[in-house]
Amino acid sequence: MELIAKYHVETDLPIQKAAEAIAAEQSTGTWTEVRGQDNPLAARVVSAQKSEVEIGFPEELFRPGNVPQYLSVVAGNLKKVRLLDVIFPQSIIRAHKGLRFGIEDARKILGVYDRPLVCTIVKPKEGLDPAGTAAMAEAAVRGGLDLVKDDETLTD
Repeated sequence: MELIAKYHVETDLPIQKAAEAIAAEQSTGTWTEVRGQDNPLAARVVSAQKSEVEIGFPEELFRPGNVPQYLSVVAGNLKKVRLLDVIFPQSIIRAHKGLRFGIEDARKILGVYDRPLVCTIVKPKEGLDPAGTAAMAEAAVRGGLDLVKDDETLTD
């Protein structure tokens, strides 16, 4: 089974080439040519017509229950590409029991009821170690932000 992501693509490339680039970039692509056997974790082009592309991602790429990872794989790092839809395999759907906390719970925990919650992203891949990431998150909260998330495809 695989996760299917549907995209609208704006490109000057032939749509098949653009689709292949998306599949590589969002799964196992690299700047260096890699020789050898096909990678079983590589995404594949399901269809590419006009400006619509469907990419199939092997379910083994995803850690069940890790929503931020799903989104960073199917929606991250793409320019002039709009994610239209995602079709999840049953194995991933079954991993979700529902939300533990809803917006009301977040507001209660944070004590914020009368305004939007404000969030930022800390990017450890910019050279921060765990202690540096924690210090940056602490500074953001002390500066008045409500929530901080990291921006990595962390799965453990």
